[in-house]
Amino acid sequence: MDLRIEIAGDRAVCKQDGKEAFSVGLQEFLKAVVEQADYLSLPDAIPEGVCFIRRRRGVVVLVIEEKPLVRTVRWLADDSPAPFGPGAVYRPARLAFPFGIVMVALHHGALTNFQQCFYRTSPLRSLSDPLFLPNLLNVADTPAQKCWLCLVNMHKDLTALTWPQRVAEIRKHFWGAGFNRSSEAHEGNSYWQRSAVDPRVATVAAWERESQRDPFFPLHLPWRPAGKTVGQAIEEMMRAVCPNPRPTVAAELVPLLVPAGNPAARRLWLAAKASGK
Repeated sequence: MDLRIEIAGDRAVCKQDGKEAFSVGLQEFLKAVVEQADYLSLPDAIPEGVCFIRRRRGVVVLVIEEKPLVRTVRWLADDSPAPFGPGAVYRPARLAFPFGIVMVALHHGALTNFQQCFYRTSPLRSLSDPLFLPNLLNVADTPAQKCWLCLVNMHKDLTALTWPQRVAEIRKHFWGAGFNRSSEAHEGNSYWQRSAVDPRVATVAAWERESQRDPFFPLHLPWRPAGKTVGQAIEEMMRAVCPNPRPTVAAELVPLLVPAGNPAARRLWLAAKASGK
C-alpha cells in the first residue's frame, strides 16, 4: 500500500495508492503535528518562579510569579532633585506586595522592550486567570502594552546567560534597581497613585505603616482589573514580537523545508506566494 500526505494550498491530503482518502485544513493538520511533537520548552532547567512559557521560533515569553512578601525596596524620595537617572535620590521603604506577575518577551535571549507587570491576589492556576493593575512607579500604560515595565537601565547582556540566570537578573533588577519615574520619561504616566485603590497605599508612608501592621493586607485590596487574562496578555506580546504563528497555505511551508539562503527555494516560494498556492 502506497500511503502519502500531500499539501496543496490550504489543505493536507492523505492519498492511498494514488487516490484521495481524506483531507483536512492545513492549520488543523499542523496543530495535530505540534500536539504529537516531543520537545523541551527551554534547553535549561525551568527558572525559579516561572509559571508559564510560550515559545515561537526564537521568541520566548516568560510569566514570572513573585510571591506576596514584605520587601525592602529603593523608592524615589519625595525631595529627589531628579525623577530618575544619576541625580535621583532614593529612600529605603519596607512595603508589603501582593502576587506580582512579571511577563517578559525575549528574542534569542535578549530583551525586546515587551515586558509587563501586573498584580494578583491569588496564585496563578490557569491561562484564564485575570490580571490586575499595579500601583508601581516604573510601570506605565502605553499604546502597545497595558502595563509596560521599564527595564531601560538593565544594561546586562542576557544572551550569554542560561535561562535561570536570565530570569534571576530580571528579578534582581526589578526589585533592586529602584522605583523611579523612568517609565514616565520613556512611555507615559506610571501607575503610582493612579491605582491608589485604598488609603493604606495612597502614600509610601501609609503603605509602610500598614505593611508593618499586616504583611498580607495587599491580598485583600480591590485592585483595578487590567481587563485581560494572563493568556490574553501572553498572546498580545507574542503577536507583537513574533507574528504569523502557523502557516496557512503550502507556500508558507517552503522556508521550513529547505536550507536558508537557497536561491532556487526562494524563487519557488516567491512564485507560490504570488499564485496564492
